Amino acid sequence: MKIGVLTIHGLEFHPNGRLDQAARHRDHHLMLINPYQLVCVLENQGPGIHGCNDAVTNDLPDVVLPRQGSPMGEYGFVILRQFQAMGIPLVNGLEGVTIARHQYITLQSLAVAGIPVPDTCFVTRKALFFDAVDRVGGYPVVVKQPSGMGGDGVFKIDDPTQADTCVNARLDPVKGLLVQRFFPVSGRVDARILVIGGRVAGAMTLSPAPDDFRTNIHRRGRAAAFDPPALWQHMAVAAAKACGLDIAGIDMMGKKSGSPCVVEVNYSPGFRGLEAATGIDIAMEIIDFAVHKAHAASTR
Repeated sequence: MKIGVLTIHGLEFHPNGRLDQAARHRDHHLMLINPYQLVCVLENQGPGIHGCNDAVTNDLPDVVLPRQGSPMGEYGFVILRQFQAMGIPLVNGLEGVTIARHQYITLQSLAVAGIPVPDTCFVTRKALFFDAVDRVGGYPVVVKQPSGMGGDGVFKIDDPTQADTCVNARLDPVKGLLVQRFFPVSGRVDARILVIGGRVAGAMTLSPAPDDFRTNIHRRGRAAAFDPPALWQHMAVAAAKACGLDIAGIDMMGKKSGSPCVVEVNYSPGFRGLEAATGIDIAMEIIDFAVHKAHAASTR
């Protein structure tokens, strides 16, 4: 089977390299598809794809995994829609990618589904920023870019002076900013739960570096295997469903005793830390699900 991965990176990028290994182990072929090397075409015979990558042009994938992450531009959505119009199944689909690409729209979708999320405001003007701080409980607050990933574009703001500097430098009135309640690190449990096909495939706890509040692995966060309580697992699966995602990295936060909340949902989660912490072959889990979805689509 030919499995396409929508990405701007090569096999040296950890997730792509691991997915390639897993695909070859199952006797499948992984195709890396850079959207910016392709041309979408509408002709008499219907939608098609042409461009620099002859492998994609002449030998279309059986299934496509969008893995560009939140920086994906509008053309990435055009490519996904083109594949969909050509009858090629997506893991994840357009709706899920659209929701998960924007952090506030993600939280909207979760809240509508009754899934707890942190108190959050979305603002586009400086005058509204300071009201938002009050609404989420006052300083300190967490400020996020709506399309950040891996802890990029996430800041802790401790006072009005920092807030003024941050707003002047970071607030784009077209894109906006999220203002979110801050939860102290002490006594807090941060977890990444990976959901694949409606089940929990693996989970880990994350601890921030001593000088940071963000738990992301590439920011020196420390990971450990985690056996999530039933409530955490149920919420993670429900969050993936609420966002319309087949595969999702669900970031959750809570006290050691009490109910958690869902902080973020990632439609193209990295899994180096999760594989290292748990010993689970996450790449194989993803490949097997993609093949399953392709087979299911071909029998409809």
